[in-house]
Amino acid sequence: NVRQQVKDFMKDQKNCPECNGTNLYSQGDISVRGGYGPDLLPGAGTLFISAKVKAVVCADCGLIRYFASQDALRKMAGSDKWKRLL
Repeated sequence: NVRQQVKDFMKDQKNCPECNGTNLYSQGDISVRGGYGPDLLPGAGTLFISAKVKAVVCADCGLIRYFASQDALRKMAGSDKWKRLL
């Protein structure tokens, strides 16, 4: 689940990778499609349920990092909407 992914990441990452700040905040289970905004993970959700991400924000420099759920990652691998780079 997304919360566990971020917890695992935060165990090792105590500082912002951009500014080395320590003023980090997180918010979980954010839908990546909704309202009038774009679908940020096309093909990773279902028809009625959008994929979820967790955000970690550095309040020192403003860097925002998003972590996709394991379910979204599994669906991306088989989706024709995504192309693997390497």
